[in-house]
Amino acid sequence: MTKKRIAIICGGRSSEHPISCISAKGVLSAIDSTKFETSLIGITESGAWVQLSSADEFVIGKDGLPYVPETAPLISADVRGFTGANGEKLHIDLVFPLLHGAYGEDGTIQGFFEMAGIPYVGSGVLASSVAMDKTFAKPIYADFGLKVADGITVHQRDWKANRELELAKIIALGFPIFIKPARSGSSRGTSKVKNESEIAAAIDEAHRHDPRAMVEVAIVGREIECRFLRLLAKLLLRFWAKFEFMNHMSFMILKRNILMVQLLLISQRKFPTRSLAG
Repeated sequence: MTKKRIAIICGGRSSEHPISCISAKGVLSAIDSTKFETSLIGITESGAWVQLSSADEFVIGKDGLPYVPETAPLISADVRGFTGANGEKLHIDLVFPLLHGAYGEDGTIQGFFEMAGIPYVGSGVLASSVAMDKTFAKPIYADFGLKVADGITVHQRDWKANRELELAKIIALGFPIFIKPARSGSSRGTSKVKNESEIAAAIDEAHRHDPRAMVEVAIVGREIECRFLRLLAKLLLRFWAKFEFMNHMSFMILKRNILMVQLLLISQRKFPTRSLAG
């Protein structure tokens, strides 16, 4: 049987670059090598597309996280597909984009794949774009009757031009509140604000990731992480009070713990060893 060739794309120009590399390592370790042949393609922080032989070629940054090396062999990607550093065309049956954040989850790269006629895993251009921008997604959810947190959007230009007015609107929401980038993930740039003195720093941090910051009232409840294996069973893990909210550090720890639990269940034959991406 001829193996399907899967291009796994990771890295990217967003602040979530290392999270993407971690995801790629997970997929590479879990994919069924008897059915699929993988090609690892990285996008560096500067935006260069490179070819990697394995996840072992990631470089470890000062934060202890993996990054796509800027020195890896360059490849070209255009509407004709992918061409390797040696000038040979890379034959790809399917692209598995694991890019997190801007340029990866916002419909940008999905549009490129659509123009190039390359099959890919995940949502299409419109769904990706709308879901990535929470200022657009929330009104759609509300229109379908889903409850969403009250809040406002603070544009960077308005914050610089009339900070006092924006502060007044934020304070009117009450405390505690969450301040986060409108288009980001993995809790990058997210802060829980308990009083007026913490607002400015939280807005500035969110604006480091996106010129639009969302300010929302805090919702009291539990955060639930859900993972699926083969649709036969599901693993629910509750996020408890060790961390006050799902910030970037707690996200990484929880992701590691979920992987450990999944490996334990697989070793006990409670789940089949092959998994399907949903």
